[in-house]
Amino acid sequence: MADMISRRQFMHIAAAGAGAMMAAPGASFGQTKSGVQPWYKQAYRRNVIDMHIMDWNPEFLSRFDPDVYVERLRTAKAQSAVLYAHSHAGLCYFPTKLGKTHAAYEGKDHLARTVDGLRKNDIAVVLYMSLIHDTWAYRNHDEWKIRRADGAGAAEGSRYGICCPNAIGYRDYIAGLAEEVCAQYEFEGIRFDMTFWPRVCYCAHCAKRFADEVGGEVPKTINWEDPAWVAFQRKREAWLVEFAKHMTQTVKNRKPNATVEHQASTFLANWRLGVTEPLAAQNDFLQGDFYGDALQGSLIRKLLHNLSPNLPYGFETSVMLNLQNHTALKSEALLAAKAAASIADGGAFIFIDAIDPAGTINPATYETMGRVFAQTIPYEEHAGGELVQEVAVYLSTESKFDFAQNGLSVEDYSREGAPHLEALIGACRALRAHHVPYGVITKKDLAKLDRHKVLILPNVLMMDDEEIAGIRAWVDGGGKLYASRDTSLVTKDGKRQGDFMLGDLFGVTNTGTTAERVTYIAPSNTEIFSPYTIASPLMLPATQRSIVAKEGVIVLGTLTLPYTNPDDGEKYASIHSNPPGIATDKPSVVAKRFGKGLVIYAAEALEVHEHCAGIFVRLLRMLCPQFAIEGDIPACVEFTLFHQPDRKRLVLSAVNFQKELPNLPVRSAGVSVDVKGHAVKRVLELPDGAEIPHSTDGERVNIELPAIETLRMIALEYA
Repeated sequence: MADMISRRQFMHIAAAGAGAMMAAPGASFGQTKSGVQPWYKQAYRRNVIDMHIMDWNPEFLSRFDPDVYVERLRTAKAQSAVLYAHSHAGLCYFPTKLGKTHAAYEGKDHLARTVDGLRKNDIAVVLYMSLIHDTWAYRNHDEWKIRRADGAGAAEGSRYGICCPNAIGYRDYIAGLAEEVCAQYEFEGIRFDMTFWPRVCYCAHCAKRFADEVGGEVPKTINWEDPAWVAFQRKREAWLVEFAKHMTQTVKNRKPNATVEHQASTFLANWRLGVTEPLAAQNDFLQGDFYGDALQGSLIRKLLHNLSPNLPYGFETSVMLNLQNHTALKSEALLAAKAAASIADGGAFIFIDAIDPAGTINPATYETMGRVFAQTIPYEEHAGGELVQEVAVYLSTESKFDFAQNGLSVEDYSREGAPHLEALIGACRALRAHHVPYGVITKKDLAKLDRHKVLILPNVLMMDDEEIAGIRAWVDGGGKLYASRDTSLVTKDGKRQGDFMLGDLFGVTNTGTTAERVTYIAPSNTEIFSPYTIASPLMLPATQRSIVAKEGVIVLGTLTLPYTNPDDGEKYASIHSNPPGIATDKPSVVAKRFGKGLVIYAAEALEVHEHCAGIFVRLLRMLCPQFAIEGDIPACVEFTLFHQPDRKRLVLSAVNFQKELPNLPVRSAGVSVDVKGHAVKRVLELPDGAEIPHSTDGERVNIELPAIETLRMIALEYA
């Protein structure tokens, strides 16, 4: 156990710092004086080199060379670097009086030399610190540990020690480390990683806060309709924001011009992490790491575009296949496709490498990234603007759970689904594949709904009065809404309503859920539901909400049930399947006018089911018959459209991102673009400026796109 110090001694040491400030060589990227932009505005090419290295072996980091580190980033053409000051291991890479300096760095301020070298080469420096994940602190401070429901330390025997952000000693400690860093170095920003709850904590600090702020004991049984459980979850979310604010302000007090960012890849993670939309406000910009496919990247970048306090946001991925595989690398074609998609979406691209334990860095990786960035550099000056997002998909960060978890122990991880997230992802998948310009929005965007033609509420499990009122007013004024399944049935304090809170918009009354877990929709409108018919209805591997239509509602499809309940193992119609057998007059999909707006409600989240993607998009076309981009292009191509009014142009990007790489070029194809009433004078291919023939049809411009290998970017200039 480490020697204990008093809180007063602790704060005195932290405030004193651990040495004189470094000189400030190179460009001052972080300045915000008139005429000087923050560093991140200029940096579309960024890097992170993971350094979570222990020091029990004297070989570890013994060969680290600051000059080589800088030269590798120069080779990669990086404009900024996330440089480790403190890692998940809990060891510091700078002289500290509060924690433990890595043995290889004792007496050698490698961090100072690296910072100096990067800044002399005009590479912005962002210092990395690990929050909550701190193995050294966990192993040396029993009172700081996150604890399980049974009181045991949550990371016994694990390499990932995790500390509770409610533990006052830990909060003082980690803030003190940040103050030490601020006192010793000049830098452009700090990145606080891992700002989330790794698991639900039952330590004495959390128990006391809950008792003081809510009352009673911390609940240990999950129940999203129990006010005590939901209050605990809301507190976990609020405590995390409070902790992030504390860390952000610690840096801002010392370095007002330095940027602060917290881990931003967790906004789509489930409820256990406790990450909600208010956490974004504690960042200067959002940046997070992601390891999924083209769809995940598309969805995340649309979310970060709207959620980030400033732009560009940062989209990270590893050069390794994943973080657990130290040497196996992604292909250059895959990295190039991800980098192209990022610049097309107006985001910075960050590649993550991992240092070898000895402290060496593989030069081949940086040569690869130099070639990748050489392809995107010409597009940087054309990136960004006002994203055209005619369809908005709503993310409720308080709805990332499953009612099926009700009654489970908090330590039971057997039902970790999140129906709202599944519906959101499904909606984005369909929109991307059908080239519908979309964005992902949160509660912070309610005041901006007028920029969208259609709003999608994908099985939003919990809503509050502000959301209900804002959406109702928007639809009444002419907005178009699609909502599915359980949307607006439960409040954010866990109170299930007798009926939909948006029932006046939906035009239906809720009467429960079907017993059958296989159901069908018999189309009243066969054009929308083609190729399905009343005789051969659309099968859904799910229950449906049982609803009754109100007066004035148009029924687009009705509920059909199988001959028997699929859970009856004795009586069935067909041994392998559950064919449709019982037609009903109960509605499944309805449309209703509300004020000047139009609403479609579906009793099951059609957007979840990939075989329903075409039907889902045709329903959206009932709400908005034509979108800003129209064209018969394969689904592997994603379009994005930005308006740049200061340059009097729209910028259309087409990214070819195929599952099997390298890409096969997509042949030239015609695309029609809504130019929002502007008189287009010429269409140019970027970045070379070659003119492309075009024709005008009302407010739309028709273009024949050249063949798309990975990225095409087109400017539509108007008078």
